[in-house]
Amino acid sequence: MPWPSIDVPFFRRIPWGSLRVRLTLLNSAAVLLAMLILLFAVRVGVRSALFNETEQTLLGEVREMAMSLEEYYPKSGSFVASRDLLVAELRRKAESHRDRSWFLQLIENNQDGTNTVWASDNCPEEILTEPIDEAVTEKVKRAAKHRWARRFIDTIGGQKLYVRIGMPDAVIEKDVDNLTWFLLPIGIGFTLLTPLAGYWLALRATQPIAGILKTAGKLKPTKLGDRLLTRGTNDELDQLSATINRLLDQVARHVERQQQFVADAAHELRGPLAAMQNTLEVATANNRSLDSYQGTIEEALGETRHLTKLTNDLLLLAEVGNSLGSVFNEACDLGDVARQTAAMFGGTAEERSIELTIHTSGEAIVRGDERQLRQVISNLVDNALRFTPDGGRIDLSVESDRAAHEAIVTVADSGRGVEPEHLERVFDRFFQADVARDRSDIKRGGGLGLSICRSIIERHGGRISLDSPGVGRGATVRVIVPLRLVRRTPL
Repeated sequence: MPWPSIDVPFFRRIPWGSLRVRLTLLNSAAVLLAMLILLFAVRVGVRSALFNETEQTLLGEVREMAMSLEEYYPKSGSFVASRDLLVAELRRKAESHRDRSWFLQLIENNQDGTNTVWASDNCPEEILTEPIDEAVTEKVKRAAKHRWARRFIDTIGGQKLYVRIGMPDAVIEKDVDNLTWFLLPIGIGFTLLTPLAGYWLALRATQPIAGILKTAGKLKPTKLGDRLLTRGTNDELDQLSATINRLLDQVARHVERQQQFVADAAHELRGPLAAMQNTLEVATANNRSLDSYQGTIEEALGETRHLTKLTNDLLLLAEVGNSLGSVFNEACDLGDVARQTAAMFGGTAEERSIELTIHTSGEAIVRGDERQLRQVISNLVDNALRFTPDGGRIDLSVESDRAAHEAIVTVADSGRGVEPEHLERVFDRFFQADVARDRSDIKRGGGLGLSICRSIIERHGGRISLDSPGVGRGATVRVIVPLRLVRRTPL
């Protein structure tokens, strides 16, 4: 959601949409909210603590006062004779705590009811008329915005006296307000400093991002070697830079492969086209016999067939590349596909006296595109036929590894084999190890067969490999594809 704009010249110059401004606002809001909560908690906590402490202080004072008054109360004689001493002691206590607005009350409880013997002049009226609970020796209570403590005085002769000491809540509230006003300027100071500190922290936090943007802005398709710098902190920004660098590496390799692919395709197309052009130019240069023209046409037709096969292979590569990540629901029996492929190439093998055998072991059912998997096995058998001399042998086998949950297709031939230094490149597009190969229909290929096989197998979640003991000792291609998962319905 876009941030709201403020139509004020100063605020219009602030980049509200930038990450550092947003971080500053969010950090400031979080700090200010935490500060308000902290101030409120301090105020509530101090207020509660002061009230609890006041109640304990009043209770302690009333106990001390009761003990003092018990000394003045006559152990013998009348109550009236000792009244002056009792009142004088109460006045002294009230005077000593006048700054805290303490009030004192001496209460007599007899058969005629509750009477106030003496009370300080600031004693509230509602406190003066507060009834006495004789069942409680001492008591702390809050009433009418006042807190007081009351205690029974031990007497002789059945006289029931009580002393009460209290103070208004306003005194505590004033102390709490004073503390609040003391903390308020500190909060205002933090309010002013928080956005500045937040902006400074946001600036430091987003500085690496600015460096990433600056470097990314310099990246060009023609300079695929540039990479983002990492600071070695292994934080999220370093991980982001490393991720982008890995993506750039993949893009660079992809672009390099595409450029190489285009160059190789142009090179492969240029050869047949040049041969056709040269053949036709020679044919049209002078009058020639009908047989000569027919031979020229057959040669051009052969080049046309090669171009057609090359174009079809390129289209198949593009089709496989565009369908990466597809989900297959079709079940395919690789054993049946292998048997059909062997039957299709059986005639060609028989004409050249090549022994083509087929062996299947177990049920090798996978999920995939049967047409593309048939293309893989056909390409492998066709390659084996093209590079196996007459009278050789080709073994095609399909087996299933239930433990590894994989189907394995193997094509082994007794042909010319592959040089060890070329084994890692045999699946590259347009790679052909034997540059001196002839251009006969049997042995001529476009250099895309194994590349197509690898793309199809990788699309099906499998892998393909080629092994050769050396030149003249044959080659073996292994294709491994995951078996189809069969969900068992519980009985």
